[in-house]
Amino acid sequence: MAKITIKELESLSANDAGLILREDGNLAVRISVRRDGVPVSFFYRYRWGEQNKEYACGSWERQSLTDIRKARNQVQALI
Repeated sequence: MAKITIKELESLSANDAGLILREDGNLAVRISVRRDGVPVSFFYRYRWGEQNKEYACGSWERQSLTDIRKARNQVQALI
């Protein structure tokens, strides 16, 4: 899997609602639609015992991709 790029995020539109993009390190993006735009929420997927879990790492444009990846790395280190 390739890394998610800013160019790729900028090209997202309301037609992409419900789409989930993934990159290495179990970081994923969920696209949704709101009146004020197209929020791009990042989350880290991991397994805890027998359960699949998700940790919210932030949303793009409010936070940089670098900060979002740092949040994912911190959670990986704790788990």
